[in-house]
Amino acid sequence: MSTVVSLRPPPVEPPPPSASHRRLRLGSRALAWLLTALLALTGLIAGTLILAVLAYPGDNFRIGPTAAWIGKGPPDSVAFASLSIPHRIAYALVGAARIAPVLAILAHLRALFLLYAGGEVFGAANARHIGRIGAWLCAYAVSPFLCHLFLSATGWEIDRNWFHLSSIQGLILGLLVFVIAQVMQVGREIEEDRDAFI
Repeated sequence: MSTVVSLRPPPVEPPPPSASHRRLRLGSRALAWLLTALLALTGLIAGTLILAVLAYPGDNFRIGPTAAWIGKGPPDSVAFASLSIPHRIAYALVGAARIAPVLAILAHLRALFLLYAGGEVFGAANARHIGRIGAWLCAYAVSPFLCHLFLSATGWEIDRNWFHLSSIQGLILGLLVFVIAQVMQVGREIEEDRDAFI
């Protein structure tokens, strides 16, 4: 009878980072700053527009059958200010639902690049963030349809332009990214199991 003993190797001083690793960390730090700025700017603009749907009193913030406009819209558009309060609340909720996946994607990308900047490239947290990016891409792809169903049920739908090719592309890309995260996680587990045996 034989016995297999799993031993952890003694800690080894890590080698100094290579030039490519230093470039990865530097580039990732720059991207993390850029994603931080994009996240803040997107959140600020989206929050301002959602508040405008609820409270802007003028007639130059409008919605029509195909889009929303800032300024003078086409003749078949209506000012948000002319809608009832419940109608405006419904559109504010739709706006929040449509922008939430974008904010979540930017937040997870920022967190991922902060991990890369810190030197963690193939960790469990990296795979988790990549998986969540994939899941939020899928949510981004289906949110126009779900918002269309919500507005249709209320009878308040004005903008019926909810089907876009980008939704199909986003769904496929989200599924691919989610699977890539799963592959990274399995590869990491195999590597850990291999390192645990002598």
